[in-house]
Amino acid sequence: MHTKLIREASDTALRSFLTKSFDEIKVKDHEMYEELEEDLYKEIYGCHFSEWMLEKALAKMKNEDGSTGGHWDVATTTSVANSNGIVFDNFNEYDWNYVMNMFYSDYYRVVGNDTNSYIKLSKAFLDDKDAPDGKAYRYYMYVTKED
Repeated sequence: MHTKLIREASDTALRSFLTKSFDEIKVKDHEMYEELEEDLYKEIYGCHFSEWMLEKALAKMKNEDGSTGGHWDVATTTSVANSNGIVFDNFNEYDWNYVMNMFYSDYYRVVGNDTNSYIKLSKAFLDDKDAPDGKAYRYYMYVTKED
């Protein structure tokens, strides 16, 4: 019966129902809420950053240069990728931005302001043949994300 209801429901009705249901679950069982939210996110975006998930991740960065947040915006890192022949095939522009900012945040004391080194590190990280699809998102979710 539920599949018939889902097929016949409008997008507005489904969104309203999901919002209400998630709000109730969040109050009753926060751990289950977190799991369902992550599952829904991956159904929509796969294991890749979206614009809003990137903003959330960058807001938590505490950089080695003493600043907080992302060092570069998406337009800048996308331009840098394009001018260096980097193609977004196994990752998207938000994954790329996260990784460039992650390396800046963590390795500024080693690399300094050498943008070319951040580009090379980011490309190597994202092109890792041993890693599953969505390495940047997985790294954030399972290594750096705070609960």
